[in-house]
Amino acid sequence: MYFEELEVGLKLPGTSMTATEAHVVLYGSLVGDLHAMHFNELWCQENTPWKTRIAHGMLTASLACPSIVAVLGDEAATHLSEEFTFKAPVFFGDTIVTEVEVIELTPKKNWGLVKMKYISKNQKGEVVLEAISTCGARYKPKSG
Repeated sequence: MYFEELEVGLKLPGTSMTATEAHVVLYGSLVGDLHAMHFNELWCQENTPWKTRIAHGMLTASLACPSIVAVLGDEAATHLSEEFTFKAPVFFGDTIVTEVEVIELTPKKNWGLVKMKYISKNQKGEVVLEAISTCGARYKPKSG
């Protein structure tokens, strides 16, 4: 969507993804976060309140971030900032569904700034992530 097509309060469905063990292994290996809470089931049983391995918080955020593209599509100029609040753990096999709401629009010279709030919930309806994202969105091309 182009900047002019957006309005404050607009709610749109984002993405849906299932967090798998493969995601966790690949993500942890890629970024170097090999903490036991993601990789060691026995350690988790003895040392965590949820008693099993969980996905990385930033992996959860990464599963939600494509929602921005789902809303803005190719009209997104750039992703400028992100603020995450992790509300609950994501377990292997959880399906994360994200909804996006436009909360602020600021026109600028070359593009408009779009501030979006998105909330990600697991398959039980529990909020696992709340985020605020600011992106640049293109204006509609001038015809003529």
